[in-house]
Amino acid sequence: MIVKRIKVTAAVQNQLEGIFIQQEQMFVGGVTDEVPFDGGWSPDPHEHLVAQVTDEAAAIFAAAQGNIVAMPEVDPANFEAENIRALGVLVQRPSGPRLLLQEFSARQMLERRFSLILDGNTFNRLVQPAFAIGASLAGFVEDDKIKFQKFSRIKLIFNLTSLYQEATDTEVEGFCGLECISVGDIGKFKNLADQKMRKLINAITKRGTLNNFTPAQIQVAAADENFQIAVADGKIIIPSMKAEAKALLHFLDNGLYRGPLGGEIFITNSKRALTPTP
Repeated sequence: MIVKRIKVTAAVQNQLEGIFIQQEQMFVGGVTDEVPFDGGWSPDPHEHLVAQVTDEAAAIFAAAQGNIVAMPEVDPANFEAENIRALGVLVQRPSGPRLLLQEFSARQMLERRFSLILDGNTFNRLVQPAFAIGASLAGFVEDDKIKFQKFSRIKLIFNLTSLYQEATDTEVEGFCGLECISVGDIGKFKNLADQKMRKLINAITKRGTLNNFTPAQIQVAAADENFQIAVADGKIIIPSMKAEAKALLHFLDNGLYRGPLGGEIFITNSKRALTPTP
């Protein structure tokens, strides 16, 4: 990714910085906890997800702290072809520099739409390249960390697949080939396996659940939680229905629990261990 500067007047630059700083205040307001990102936790309003900076993010952060005037400029006449992924403003904080980031999408480009601009008391059609600023931050880079709340937004800026991997077709085939499970038609299962299922398969494989426990042990543990698992000929039967197969994968990933009061089975929001308050 190439870091470029957008040439604006001093007055507009001050306004932009003010907008980003306001969004930063909203982003960090009320946040009391930071949770290491592992792909298995959706943060609550008082939490941020934190990931180690990738090489790409580190390079962008370093460029933002360099000589801004020496940066290449965005070509206004060819704005759409610039393929902009993010807008950023660097601010100084007591802890050090912080790069505030918004993801950028084609929907923010106004010239490609039929956009109107006020000229005196009359609206005229906008014919020059223009774009809109986003309403909130996607996250920020600080020190050696990327901090964000929604993975769906930050992934539009940074490639974080190394932190949150999905099983490839080859890895899904390897999972299907385990002696302890039966999926029936492997081709159909691969087509059935959506993004979430592939992430679960990757997590189950890394955790070694099917190596550490026998199908009989897993079946007993599931029965204790009122979750039914079919076992035949010493193999766990993976259901052919997508919802049922996904629920089984959640269980194998320690992702189901039974509510202690009502007894209902829920999908967990986290693999974080509960640490009792001293």
